[in-house]
Amino acid sequence: MAARPTRRTAARGAIALVCAVTAATGALTGTGSAAPGATAPDPGARYAAHRAFTATCPFADPVGAVTIAMNAEARLPASVRSGDRATIDGFTVRLGVPRTAALQLLGPDGTELEGGLTVDLVLEQGKVRDTLAVPLTIAATALPADGDLSLVATGKVPGFSVTSSGATKIRLAAPRIALGPAAPAASGTAPAPAPQATCTAAAGQDLSFGYLVVGSAAVPAKPVAPAPGKPAPKVRGGGKQHNLIDDDPPPDDTVTLRLPLLPNQVDNTTDIVKTGAKIHSNAAALVNGMWVQVTDQDGNQISGTITGELSFTPVTVTYLGYGFLPISATVEFLPDDYRRGKEISSKGSLVDGILYNHLDVRSRLSDVKVNGVPLDAGPDCVSESTISIDMLGEYGPFEGGTIKTDPDNPDPKYRGFTLPPFRNCGAAEKLSSLFTGQNSGPGNQATANLAIIQPCFEADHTLCPPTIPIPAEVFRNSR
Repeated sequence: MAARPTRRTAARGAIALVCAVTAATGALTGTGSAAPGATAPDPGARYAAHRAFTATCPFADPVGAVTIAMNAEARLPASVRSGDRATIDGFTVRLGVPRTAALQLLGPDGTELEGGLTVDLVLEQGKVRDTLAVPLTIAATALPADGDLSLVATGKVPGFSVTSSGATKIRLAAPRIALGPAAPAASGTAPAPAPQATCTAAAGQDLSFGYLVVGSAAVPAKPVAPAPGKPAPKVRGGGKQHNLIDDDPPPDDTVTLRLPLLPNQVDNTTDIVKTGAKIHSNAAALVNGMWVQVTDQDGNQISGTITGELSFTPVTVTYLGYGFLPISATVEFLPDDYRRGKEISSKGSLVDGILYNHLDVRSRLSDVKVNGVPLDAGPDCVSESTISIDMLGEYGPFEGGTIKTDPDNPDPKYRGFTLPPFRNCGAAEKLSSLFTGQNSGPGNQATANLAIIQPCFEADHTLCPPTIPIPAEVFRNSR
């Protein structure tokens, strides 16, 4: 019995899923045996499954390793015919975060924790194993007046199909978690990156979650979920809780470094899921850059921010509407207050060489042509709300780097961005709903390559080296 990889749906950007558990077709392929004369499975039967376990999640200091009680639950199909699509409904993971750890994750100013959880469901049939990654979102939740913090992670499990008859066992794998303070709305400050950790399940725990009968194998008269283990002990901080900062704080021994940055060349690529369009923006420059780093008296970094401004020139994009109709349009990325200026504010946190960057932009369409025929979009055909884009990646203030969205990041805000509906489109006819239907939706991806633009002091500018493009690797290798 051999595993055969297939592909995810377009919403995942056609990324192949290892071991071939997919959103629509193919998984655990091969031949299997069936009991002679066995009755056909009932594809409509479902049963409730749940599993309590504990996992240790090693966050960076000062939080450190945190033991979290988790309880996964869902409704599983008792059986499915070979090759048919199987779905798992209501997948939820409840977490109990110790109060002490929650306070550390919140920091001195946070009031709510939010983030994401990625859980792997392991499907086993004989010696063949397939893994299905399930990204979940943890909504912003306030810390109660006393006691530990209870969080709920929810999301949709991709559908899959199993083409080999027999019993398929489903078990859980320790998750990957991102958890940090919820950013205040319209705060104007750089968003703090959510601390991330790859958790490890405590040894000796049973992580089995359920069974799926495939094909003509016999179905039990009453599907039974595996007996849940004993509820995991609830870990508490213990004792009376105190504020993290004393009433009379000690003298500030921190050192703040403020350093203007050389301009960065920015080469940006955007992938729009619905149309399959790839937008290669013309090279832009990040200007008025500033690096602010706060360290303690021993030189250890406490915080770091990178800020600046950039603007993109309009770019023409071509794609096939509905898969067959040639369409071209001019696309602009503008600041939220686009009527007053074109400079987009860029802000991010620089932690241990990783830049967590945030942009708020709007998109404007113009010069639309359908099969070569002009379609007047009007002067103000824009996204009706702000497009919030979060990217991360390796970056050095004197080296540059590459930041991007990542569909597999445990923190939902870095998995991609949502393109909102459009408004004010159409000079002679209403076109907003048409452009919205073609383009708007979640899961879009962005990548930005940033390279330092080195200054040139030659009196004759023709003697200056070219600055576009400047691969970041050039500067890394020259150090």
